[in-house]
Amino acid sequence: MTYQAKEPKFLWILLFILTITYAYALESTLWTYIAYGFAFIFFAAITMSYQLEVLEDKLIYDIEIFGFAVRKRTLLANEIEKLTVIHLGQTSILLVYLKKGFRIKLQRFRPEGITNQMIEFAQGNNIEVVRTGDS
Repeated sequence: MTYQAKEPKFLWILLFILTITYAYALESTLWTYIAYGFAFIFFAAITMSYQLEVLEDKLIYDIEIFGFAVRKRTLLANEIEKLTVIHLGQTSILLVYLKKGFRIKLQRFRPEGITNQMIEFAQGNNIEVVRTGDS
């Protein structure tokens, strides 16, 4: 099944507006261009979205900016060290620890059910599952 998440927009919009304001106020040309560069980065973050496809023996993780895939990563089950499930009230945060590289944090994915499917994926592939928080 495929799950999707979008970057929360409030903070990025606030940073974008603040940066544009400073770009107009700065008198140095170099600093103005730097401020516009940061504004572009913040605008790109507003459009960022994620897709996760859970298959039987692998995970396919896509990152999109402006609707274009900028990073597609395939994680095989044997590359995953453990899965940590953190329960916070009604929501859950999933941390996928890789044997090599950084961990991947999965949250705000829709539709519901990603937590159960990831636990089933981990158990089906003999990956350690650690649960924390209020269950």
